[in-house]
This record gives sequence, C-alpha cells and structure tokens, in this order.
Amino acid sequence: MPENELQADSILYRIKERQLLTDIYISCKTGEIVGLLGRNGCGKSTLLKIIFGTLLTDNKHIRINGQVYPAPYKQKNLLAYLPQQDFLPATIRLNKIVDLYFYEPEKKEAVKQNERVQKLLNNYPNQLSKGELRYFELLLLLQLDVKFLLLDEPFSGVEPLYAERIEELLNSHLGTKGFIITDHDYRSVWRVSNRIILLANGACRPVTHEQELAEWGYIPANDFS
Repeated sequence: MPENELQADSILYRIKERQLLTDIYISCKTGEIVGLLGRNGCGKSTLLKIIFGTLLTDNKHIRINGQVYPAPYKQKNLLAYLPQQDFLPATIRLNKIVDLYFYEPEKKEAVKQNERVQKLLNNYPNQLSKGELRYFELLLLLQLDVKFLLLDEPFSGVEPLYAERIEELLNSHLGTKGFIITDHDYRSVWRVSNRIILLANGACRPVTHEQELAEWGYIPANDFS
C-alpha cells in the first residue's frame, strides 16, 4: 500500500479581534495517528473543519500527496470527518442505516458482522450508550475509501471499555489510513497516538514527553505519570 501524506500549513483564522490560529502547520501519513491536544476554545475543532474544507478562512494550504485541495471534502477518497455531535438519524435502526450508507455488499457485511455491532443492529441510535454509538459511527467511516480520518472527540463521554475498543479499531486500520484525533481525554489520545501536537497560543507545537503538557499549562504539574 503506497504511503499517503496530508499536510496543512499557513492556516490563519480570526474570530472578531482574536487571532485564534496563527500560521498553523500539521501533517499526517498513512499508518500514523496524530493526537491534537489543547485547552477548550484553543481552536482544535476549528482546525479540523478547516482541513476538511467545510470552514472557510482567509488563508490555508491543504495538500494531499503534494496536490492542493481548497475543499478536500468535495473530492472522493480523500478525507472523512467524525464531528463532536452525533450525526446519525435518530429514527432509523442501525441495520437500515448500514444499508443506506453503503452500496457495496462487502462494506455492509464488514459493519454488520462486527462482533460489537451485531447485537445492536435492531436498535435506534438513541438507544445506544455513548461508547456503542461512537464505535458504530467510527466503524461506518472506516469502511469509506478515504486516505485520512479527522476525529473530533472520539473518546468524549465514552465508557472505558469502549475507549479501548475504539483504540483497537483505529490501530486495525493503520495499514490503509492516517488519523488526526483530538479529545479532552488526553490520556486516551496519548496512549493511541504515534505523535502528539499541542495547540497553544494559536500554534501547533510537537510534544514528546508528557511533562511538556504541564510546562505549557495544559495539565497540572502533578498530573503526569
């Protein structure tokens, strides 16, 4: 499988008088999980939406395998995005959602035969726990023929058992995809990621040691192991 690379740079974003993002650069390759951490309101979700192409900004440069895409979401086989909010219709059973979501029989079966999902197929989305729902949403997106997934809070509100299952799911698809994930559950992000980026003061800063998160004021000084 050829390696793909996503690069997002020169990203600027302003909210009224506040410069939220300042000349951002972030990258991701096939087989890589990049964790994006940062305080509330620092611009993590904003950055993912800009990369995806659904949020306009004055300046950005999004490249996939060297080609520039002003709005990657409009192109096939590039990016998928998991938003913070649940995105599935509440009035349709999971079994029918799978049928509507995919044309290819093999993709339908890949979801329906998943051991975590089989027992849930007759339920509606609002009957699932947060972990069950997030797992199912992610499983749907992973069947798409895209090179990269942008995941906004895949672990938020998820019970610990399903957080582990989500980590397993991500790792099982590293052969064909790359991921940028952001979440307030920084320990899950730290555990599953190959690289960590801290978004602070409008810029992306590589982090290699957990103690650096405390030095930047993201976590209390006595919170790291």
